[in-house]
Order: sequence, then structure tokens, then C-alpha cells
Amino acid sequence: MCSIHTHYVPIDDSSAGDPCHAELYGGGLLPREQATQVMRALDALDELEAAAVKLVRAELAAGPVLDGLVVDPLTEGTRLDLLCLVDTVAVDLLAVLGRGNMVRRLVAEAPPGSARNALAEHLTRS
Repeated sequence: MCSIHTHYVPIDDSSAGDPCHAELYGGGLLPREQATQVMRALDALDELEAAAVKLVRAELAAGPVLDGLVVDPLTEGTRLDLLCLVDTVAVDLLAVLGRGNMVRRLVAEAPPGSARNALAEHLTRS
């Protein structure tokens, strides 16, 4: 790439993003475009974490109501069927991100329901 089109940003410059991620760059300089992409990826990870927490909380709070909807033939083949697959992916993601204790607490405090039972079992196998 022509150096005219590359804007290098020092990693300790506040415009390069969060300094706590400086170890990713090995102490060198990072082109602005690459720094932007790295920060977008980290922002997306934050959003993914927030969405996983939201999904697990909502599913556990729905408890028996969700159980009734999932077994209803009218909802067969809908996105409700996907919850039993996606919730474990969300729990695994949260565990990788260091939020496993929070998930265990949510499961322990949740009202009775198949989601709570399934997630509790999943957590014991993890």
C-alpha cells in the first residue's frame, strides 16, 4: 500500500482506541484503518456479550410461559425452537468471557422451567 494512503497511529494515542488492548499491537504502530477494524471487532464482542446476557436473562425470566409456547404446535418451526440451542451457546460465550458465575447466579435465582433445568445441566457439564 502506498504510504500516502496509510495513516499510522501510535498505539498509546487515545485516537487509536482503548489503551488496555495495546498488547495486541506488540508496541509498534498500527495503521488507522487496522486500528479502526480492531476497535470495531472489540465493540462487536461487547455487543455480543450484552446480547448473550439479555437472552439468558429473558429466557430464564419467562420460565413456564416459555415452556408452554415451545410445546404449542402453533409455534413449531418458529424461532422459539431455536432458543434451546442458542441459550447454551450464549452461556458458553459468557463463560469464555469470564461471566460464568453471573450465569450460575441467574440460573439459581430463575423460576422453575425447562430452560433453567437445561442450563443448570449444561453448566454442570461445562
